[in-house]
Amino acid sequence: ALDCLDRVLDRCATRYEERLAPAIPRIWKSEIESLRNDLRGWIRHVAERDARWVPRWSELAFGLPLGPDRDAQSSPEPATVLDGASLRGSIDLVEVHADGHRLRVTDHKTGRVARDWDGRVLRDGGLVVAGGRVLQPVLYALAAESLVGGSESGYEVEAGRLFYSTQRGEYTTLGVPLDERARSSARSVLESVDEAVERGFLPAAPAEGECRWCDYRLVCGPYEELRTRRKPEGGVEPLVHLRGLR
Repeated sequence: ALDCLDRVLDRCATRYEERLAPAIPRIWKSEIESLRNDLRGWIRHVAERDARWVPRWSELAFGLPLGPDRDAQSSPEPATVLDGASLRGSIDLVEVHADGHRLRVTDHKTGRVARDWDGRVLRDGGLVVAGGRVLQPVLYALAAESLVGGSESGYEVEAGRLFYSTQRGEYTTLGVPLDERARSSARSVLESVDEAVERGFLPAAPAEGECRWCDYRLVCGPYEELRTRRKPEGGVEPLVHLRGLR
């Protein structure tokens, strides 16, 4: 597997080097080797810890245009979950357990492990929606259930998870069992969003420290947290409740 990885990476690196003509070859080669180390670590992690899970569908899309880069099982129609909510997206990987029955949904990440509203690094086992910050494990698991799961298929979606598949992410996994707690939390998130849209009330109410990571800081400026503290607190109770969901 490692030999195959090296061949594929070298072939891709050569193709993109010819296309991009990097200005400083030494930096280009250093980045390629960094990528190689990440991928080697990823393969070792999968071999050691996930031997009983077998890839079944890759780039399983729903509500997106079909194409050669999508899994053949993809659907151009949105996935319908939780009594009518429509989802669009693409699942990195769906695996089937060696028992031939259970499915696991994986979304790969390349950054640092996500943090909770209070700044603590999220840990496997206690995560569901993390106050609305981490929705992919639950929503993608529900989407997979709609697309390839259910009693007719013989498959049962066991869980969704984030897999931080690089050295930077320390090959950390954050899993969410698709149980009643997860379904209830996902439903609460969707209901909160629907209610806010229906009311036309989308307050700027950032949690403490969150503006540091926001892409829109250039638009709002660095003082949004200070401004919102001076506003009346009424009306944001649903948002406060949502952030309290684990």
